[in-house]
Amino acid sequence: MSDAGQRAQEFIYRVPWPARGMRPGMHISRRAGMGQLFSGYASLLDYPDPRRLDLRASVRDPFGMLYTRVYRQRSAINVIVVADLSASMRFADKQRFVIDCVDSVARSAHSGGDAFGFVGIGQAASRGRGNAPTHREAFYWPASFRRGGVDDILGRLAEPLPLGAAVDDEPALAERLPQRRALVFLVSDFHWSTERLARILAQLAGHDVVPVVVWDAREYADLPRRGLVHLVDPETGRRRTLWMRPALADKWRTAYAERRAELTRRFTRNGRAPLFAGRQFSANAFTDYFLRAA
Repeated sequence: MSDAGQRAQEFIYRVPWPARGMRPGMHISRRAGMGQLFSGYASLLDYPDPRRLDLRASVRDPFGMLYTRVYRQRSAINVIVVADLSASMRFADKQRFVIDCVDSVARSAHSGGDAFGFVGIGQAASRGRGNAPTHREAFYWPASFRRGGVDDILGRLAEPLPLGAAVDDEPALAERLPQRRALVFLVSDFHWSTERLARILAQLAGHDVVPVVVWDAREYADLPRRGLVHLVDPETGRRRTLWMRPALADKWRTAYAERRAELTRRFTRNGRAPLFAGRQFSANAFTDYFLRAA
């Protein structure tokens, strides 16, 4: 949960596709129901609701058929956060970002009448004899309209991510997602290989994926011009010392700019442009993202 017990900010989101759920919600659907969006006319025999009997449409029918007005119901959808819990998310405030993001998405979904779910990928391995990883415990919360359980997720997310936890290919990821199309927030720094990214996106096919890129300026922009820099790869534990100089710093920034352009191309082709969220979570940035996409 948010620091000092503060309530997470909510944001506004919309989807461009019709919801198919039976439960009433805030999203346009193709299902007939008690909504206010006029869909057409139907025979009173097919939709026996005399309250919506349309006399004008009925008297125009040469066969004397009685017609009722049919409206579209607004329906609920599933909103899922798929969060990268690999060791690279230890850097700076990335783990704090994930916690605040999950808290805000859950509150926003439940306030709008939608179901919320969570899937963690690359979660910490349990340790056996000799501190060797033995197995990975699934971090999974199926989509639910109940608000209970979110605090448990946030509590587990607050646990330190150990070194050496890398993103799995997650062959069961697709099985943990709803069958109906869902709005999926894929939250990561995306320090993945091209092949691994393609495999994960393939398992999210059929869903509306919002890529949330969590980068910190200290990774690529706020670099010292000169001096020794000690680096640790959190996913392998390798240590390396570099002599930072202006040419190397420029090369570093260029690599991040190229990576940003690559992610933008790939995700845009996949359906949505990425949201480069910055160092701290901002509900307003999420709202602006959906308003620009509308």
